[in-house]
Order: sequence, then C-alpha cells, then structure tokens
Amino acid sequence: MEKKPSYEELEQRVKELEIKSLRQSEEKYRMVLEANPDPVVVYDMEGKVTYFNKAFTSVFGWTLKECFGKTMDVFVPMDAWPETKMMIHKVLSGENFSGIETLRYTKDGSIIPVSISGAIYMGEDGHPAGSVINLRDISEQKKLEIQFHQAQKMEAVGTLAGGIAHDFNNLLMGIQGCASLMSFDNDSNHPNSEYLDRIETFIKNAASLTRQLLGFARSGKYEIKPTDVNDIVNKSSEMFGRTKKEITIHKKCQPDIWTVEVDRPQIEQVLLNLYVNAWQAMSGTGELYLQTENTILNDNDVKPYGVNPGRYVKISVTDSGVGIDEAIQHRIFDPFFTTKEVSRGTGLGLASAYGIIKSHGGIINANSKKGQGATFNVFLPASEKKIYKEKIIQKEILKGSETVLLVDDEDMILDIGRDLLERLGYEVLTAKSGIEAVEIYRTNQKKIDIVILDMVMPKMDGGDTYEKLKDIDPAILVLLSSGYSIDGKASKILSVGCNGFIQKPFDIKSLSWEIRKILDNNFKAAANL
Repeated sequence: MEKKPSYEELEQRVKELEIKSLRQSEEKYRMVLEANPDPVVVYDMEGKVTYFNKAFTSVFGWTLKECFGKTMDVFVPMDAWPETKMMIHKVLSGENFSGIETLRYTKDGSIIPVSISGAIYMGEDGHPAGSVINLRDISEQKKLEIQFHQAQKMEAVGTLAGGIAHDFNNLLMGIQGCASLMSFDNDSNHPNSEYLDRIETFIKNAASLTRQLLGFARSGKYEIKPTDVNDIVNKSSEMFGRTKKEITIHKKCQPDIWTVEVDRPQIEQVLLNLYVNAWQAMSGTGELYLQTENTILNDNDVKPYGVNPGRYVKISVTDSGVGIDEAIQHRIFDPFFTTKEVSRGTGLGLASAYGIIKSHGGIINANSKKGQGATFNVFLPASEKKIYKEKIIQKEILKGSETVLLVDDEDMILDIGRDLLERLGYEVLTAKSGIEAVEIYRTNQKKIDIVILDMVMPKMDGGDTYEKLKDIDPAILVLLSSGYSIDGKASKILSVGCNGFIQKPFDIKSLSWEIRKILDNNFKAAANL
C-alpha cells in the first residue's frame, strides 16, 4: 500500500510547483520583452540595471553583461537631465508616464531622439521592486517632422517673396514707363540718352532680382517651351566663361539628349546661380565640370522629392572648391541662408534655383564633402515634344490707333500705362477694378478693340474679370499683365482663349509688339473668314 505524503511533503510540492510556475511566467514575460521591437530596460529601486532586451543593445550598443548592476547615467546627455529627473521622480512616486521626448547617447557617442514610457513593477511581497522603461527611437519621425516644418517654412516665405516681387515689379513698371516716355522722342545724341539707357539697365537688373524671388516662390514660370538642355548649358557656360576666365570649364553633353519643357530664362538663371556658387567656392583658379545625360528615375529615386518616376534629363555642375560642411548641407536651399560675406551675395541664389526646379516638376540636390568640392544635380522631366525655335523680333516700336481698355488696381500703373499707350497712338479707357472694367466694357463694347488686364486685383481678380468679359463678348481680345510670372490661373486663362501675356515691368517696345501681335493676328483671321 502506497504511503500517503505527509503534510510537509505536500507543502514542499506546492512550493516547487509555484516556483516552477513563477519561472515559467518569468520566462514568458522575458520572451515578450525580448520580442518587443523597442528597447526595454529594467531597473531595481536603486536605479541599477537588471535587464536589457535585444532591441536595447541593437539601438544603443551596450550589452546586459556590460551594464548589469550599474546605473545608466552614461547614456543621458547633460541637456536631457531635467526631464530625466522628472521621469525618475514619477516612477519612484508610483506614477506611470508615457511619450516623454528627450535625448539619449548611444555607446558610440551619437545622440538620438527617443520617446520614453515607464512604470513601476511590484515584487512578490507586493512592494515596488523596480521600474520597466520603454525607449522608442524616433529619429526617422523627427526627420520627417523637420522636413514637414521646412516645407511649411519654405511655403510661407515663398508666399511672402511672391507678394514682394509682385509689388516691386509694379514699382519698376512705373520707373520703366517714365524712362520709356522720356526716351521716346529723343535720339541717341540727346544729352540724357546715356543716363536713360543706364536707368533701363538698372531696371532690368532689379527685375532679374524679382525673378529670383518669383523663382523661390515657385511662381516663376513665364513661357514653357520644348527646349534643348545642351543648348542652354553651352550658351550659359560660354557667357559665364567670358566673365570668369580664371575658371576652366569642362563640358560633357550627351548628343541625343531628350527634350524638356521649361521656361528657358528661368533654367538659365538656375545654371548661372550654380556657376556663381561654384566660382565663389573656388579661390582663384578652379575647375568647373558640366555634364548632361538622359536618365530613368524609379519610385525609390523620386520618393524623397515628391515627383513622378520616369524619364528625366540630368544636369550636373561640379566644382573643385572647398566643399560644403555636412552640418549645413540641409540648409543650403533655405532662403537667405549664406556662408558668404554680406557683400558677396543675398543668399537667394540656391533658394531661387530650388523653387524654379520644383515649379518645373524636377529635382535639385547637392553632394559634397568638406574640402572635396561639390556637385549639384538638376533633374528635369523629359518631353516628347519637338524643340521650339525662337523667332527673331524686330526692334522698332509699333504704333496703332485702336481703343484700349487698361485695367489695373494701381493708380501708378494706370497713369503710366495710359501715357505709354497714348504715345503709341491708341485711345485709352481705364478701370481701377474688375467690377469697373466689366461695366465700362458693357457700355463701350463696340468701341473697345483690346483689353489689357491685370491678374492680381482685390474683390474680382483678373481670372474672374476675364470670365465676365468673355460672357459679354466671346470674341474679346485680352492681353494679361502681371507683376507675377505666368503660372496657375494665368496659364488656365491663356489655355481657354486669352490672347497673350506680358510681365511687368515691360518697356514701350515690348508693349507695342504684344498689342500689335494680338490685333494684327485677329485682323488676319477675320480677313480669312
């Protein structure tokens, strides 16, 4: 007969089962912690390490063997101690905490951003035995946040820059108009002729600066045409080379380069900005390498830039200069950021280039190491269209006798515009708003031959005004005018029948040609009916 176990033996078996169950439970929770993709560290009540999971070692580098029984003060940066002490106080008070963002060292000395959560855990006796801390590496999240805030900042400053450029172009329009009127009846022997020529040169230089602002604001596209990139690179580099003879320029252009649809002056501006940037990075003599090539960008190539994969034309500008410090490479396309002396630049060049290329649906990036020069790469979407060939425009001023309705919300533009048009022989009506323009046109429809319409006006802008005028007269002739370049709504208006666009500041010669082109083309079309 089997002997019954004693009470003591039964009690011992229960204890053994409890210990076994506890060990199984501990092993199960250890496996759970090991499977956690985020770093986990367990401390005792003295703040000494009793456990790391594999993810902790993977992210921070330290092993449990190195740190067991030690505090982890070594991985807390000095600046992170205030929130760290707060977390310690919460845990020791029995409070849980979650999602506190701070910084931590890794074993190799790097600092990474982390989100920390923690809680106290109880021992077998029901008293606090230590704390379990979860640390999540949020480096990628922070990078995305920085990119998002950077995009917001660029958008906000771009909007401001576009508005400034528009107003500045209106002022230049007033100055240009006065200069055109003063020189209209003067021959080249007039004593003030030289000074008027200088004024017009200064206006062109100032207008070039506003184009940089518009480019940065991504409002810089004027006339988009199928273009040969090799031709732009060759001509822009030749012009630059004549002024900077100390720089040796090497070119490697792919013969069968794909066509791109671009605003040629804007792309020329981008390249000249890159050439000047390269020249300033080289002291004295230097080497400038220019290359064009056809390339295919896949989804992974374009993902960081938010453009479509496909065929692109790549332009590379490489210099033998001092290079760009890695610490500032992420800022080089920021507006007004520059490492140059105040006298050597505004810091708008690369920001303008960035805006222009983005407005063309392209990519611009930079690769550089300190002391090893820099390479700027521009990628422009390829097109199936044939190359556009520029027409040679004659230089004489063209006059007329038709009636023009001039619409602009700026008194200065109305005054100078009326004077310019009357000097060209036209009869002029003026309207200071879109609402007023619609009423004047409705009353004088048979008399008015063409409308010069400003794009940016309060209450009723150029687009809405055009639609109202079109309702009155589907055959109306309209020349759009703006201190902004042609983009967005202006492009849409042109695509549905508007007859032309002229950007402020324009001189009397350009104005005369744009008006005659529209009126004469309409006359020819009517004659062929």
